[in-house]
Amino acid sequence: MNDSTDMVSFPSRIDWWLGAILILLPLVVFGSTALVILQGNYHWAAGLGSTLIVLLYAGLIFPMRYSISSDELIVRHGLVRQRMKLMTIQEVRPTKNPLSSPALSLDRLEIVTGPGFTGRIMISPADKAGFLKLLAERTGLRTQDDRLVR
Repeated sequence: MNDSTDMVSFPSRIDWWLGAILILLPLVVFGSTALVILQGNYHWAAGLGSTLIVLLYAGLIFPMRYSISSDELIVRHGLVRQRMKLMTIQEVRPTKNPLSSPALSLDRLEIVTGPGFTGRIMISPADKAGFLKLLAERTGLRTQDDRLVR
């Protein structure tokens, strides 16, 4: 296991448009639920949307951060933690790929640990330069153009 004293965490960058959606969605759902309750027409379905939003945010979105220890990269999004050994990282490259990933921005880094779809993860650290610098130091990856490679 890791010694937590060497762990450095980087929060996810949040694009303005995604931040707006993340704020507006619960406001609309909670506001609609409150309106139904105030009108005295409460039904179990009225609270379902609010409950789903809370579960989604807590379960998959917040907090979203990327931590680098002496031997692991830990990607946390909500209750989920994905761990990868630093020595398995083969390449880190910038991407704007919009596929689903634990990233709240399209300004992303694709981390390649192996072949195929399962050997990749896309993240969006707010301090991309600081993240890349620390990752290079701890993995031994070298800079090549705008990428880190083994």
